[in-house]
Amino acid sequence: MQLSIIEKQPLSRVFMSLSRVLTICLLVLCSGFAYATDSSTPLPENVIARFVATIAGSWDGRANETPVGPMDYAINFHLCDKGVIAGVAELRVSDHHWRFWQSDGELRLTFLSTFRGNQQPTQLVVSRTTENTIWFHAPELALLTLSATLVEPYLHIRVFHHHEPHVYIQLTRANRQMTDVEYSESVEKSCKKS
Repeated sequence: MQLSIIEKQPLSRVFMSLSRVLTICLLVLCSGFAYATDSSTPLPENVIARFVATIAGSWDGRANETPVGPMDYAINFHLCDKGVIAGVAELRVSDHHWRFWQSDGELRLTFLSTFRGNQQPTQLVVSRTTENTIWFHAPELALLTLSATLVEPYLHIRVFHHHEPHVYIQLTRANRQMTDVEYSESVEKSCKKS
């Protein structure tokens, strides 16, 4: 009767061999998880870089949820300076001034709604990111948070007051043709510092 290799080895050597195999398997698995974690660490920077690189241009859609009801929403975002992209949506009840800019490697947003005569812009900073969404909060105005989700050709912006939905804007990339004069006026309005 022929004995298998396992039967020929003392039991302690069999366990040592199995232990080494399991250890190697665990190391391979754990290094895979560590790699997955490491490869996802730069993801927020990529989301922000992708956002900054793709938001410029024309967008059309609707603000479906607002305090005064649904309304059409059109905006042209322009590259104003290095690291600054801005746009103005001229609505029937107010203007919305959006200014995305980078400082010390951080994306920031200056937002102004002229609703009810307001002329005080709100400064927002990134609080977290997911694969396609950037969440902003206003350190000086804790009741305000905002999310911007950009998945070409769609841009969705949600504004929350006291963590409750306040405004929901759904936009689609537009191929709007503007005359040189219209384009210059749009750039001037958008890039003017508030």
